[in-house]
Amino acid sequence: MTGLIDTHCHLHREEFDADRDAVVQRAGDGGVAALLDPATDWASNARVLELSRQYPSVHAALGLHPHHAEELTEERLRELGRMATDRKVAAIGEIGLDYYREISPRAAQQKTLRKLLRLAHELGKPVILHCRGAAMAVGAEDLQAHRDLLAILREMLRPPIRGLLHCFSGDADTARAAIDLGLHISFAGNLTFPKAEPLRAAAKAVPTDRVVLETDAPFLAPQGRRGKRNEPAYLDELVKAWATLKDLTAEDVARVTTVNAHHLFGIGPAPQRGRVTYAIRRSLYLNLTNACTDRCLFCSLSDEEFWKGEGTSPFVKGHHLRMARDPSTEQILAEVGDPSRYEEIVFCGYGEPVIRLAVLLEVGRRLREKGARRIRLNTNGHGNLIHRRSIAPELKGIVDEVSVSLNTPTAQQYLEVCRPAYGLETYDAIKQFIRECRDAGMKVIATVVAMPGIDVEQCRRVAEEELKVGYRVRTYNDLG
Repeated sequence: MTGLIDTHCHLHREEFDADRDAVVQRAGDGGVAALLDPATDWASNARVLELSRQYPSVHAALGLHPHHAEELTEERLRELGRMATDRKVAAIGEIGLDYYREISPRAAQQKTLRKLLRLAHELGKPVILHCRGAAMAVGAEDLQAHRDLLAILREMLRPPIRGLLHCFSGDADTARAAIDLGLHISFAGNLTFPKAEPLRAAAKAVPTDRVVLETDAPFLAPQGRRGKRNEPAYLDELVKAWATLKDLTAEDVARVTTVNAHHLFGIGPAPQRGRVTYAIRRSLYLNLTNACTDRCLFCSLSDEEFWKGEGTSPFVKGHHLRMARDPSTEQILAEVGDPSRYEEIVFCGYGEPVIRLAVLLEVGRRLREKGARRIRLNTNGHGNLIHRRSIAPELKGIVDEVSVSLNTPTAQQYLEVCRPAYGLETYDAIKQFIRECRDAGMKVIATVVAMPGIDVEQCRRVAEEELKVGYRVRTYNDLG
């Protein structure tokens, strides 16, 4: 794995004084391309800035940990603003609330947090947020600190908020509330601890496009190195933990989290743009076109930022899919190479693949000849409307499985949620397409995105009882 980003590593601390050069070298050798070193007390702000200038891979975050909230004066706030204009300063942090030890009074923590949030807003910098609740008898944390933090964020900043809730220790509901505000979330080595099942349950609730990696070194070494000083080279342990939690490969986790961190902090390698072929898990996906005959409310094709060429919306599991032009058959085949390397080949890109049916069929035939194990088509089911004929006979023998986005249980709701180009008749045409693919002998799975307001049980009945095909629920806001 290469290109990892450790978004929270206190490289400036004295624990690294004896071998800091070696620590940075080991991180680079282990594929960690960038480190973000957040200040904690006032004196450490100058130190993290100094280290960011010394090491090309190191970037600084300036701020005050809530333990040191009372160290902030108006003069220091102005000085922090001047220091933060340095090009190696990627964020304001670590700032936040800590009710666990409550070294600074809660009122002082909240006052300092508000001032530093205002500074971050004025500078246009993302924030790195610390939040830890008071200890409870059962070993869990009281969530008042998280409630107070989210309330202050809502008060001070307009969503979406560019920021990271680091070393997360709350529950799944708190994670969702933070994500709704626009925040990214990271978990440190405690995610790997044997008794951290509640924390892993919260992690599962976080969409992968909101996850970044951190070590929080020198603290919280992962389970396999428990009791040792933590360091950025151990980031691979977090990659493995996330891969298990999300049923992804280590390469998937590395790619997605690096893209997320790059967009949030502007550090580390920039992603390749306009992917024609892209791997997720053990499948290879083929991106045929940007065009689509739906404008679904849950899809990034409907995002106004996409149409302005801005934002991160064209990303699926860390792959940028908005192409400059539609690829040719030969380009696609050249990028695939040997298809037998993958468990399956999937026609599923940024747009609707059957719009380019002739290319799909030709590529599919030639991949069959080259030894493709299995070919799947992910489609909105508009193929018959697009081509004004039944296309199932043409897909037969090339496609093994067809996954069709049914998405709603009624034609009217489909019109409202998916906003198809063909109007109200589209839903019945999708159901007819499903029947024709089923009758042609292909495996058919009707899918639904579990967005608010969709009756997934009623969708299941349409798929399994009316159409007699398989059924799968897709996670809302977690593409790929």
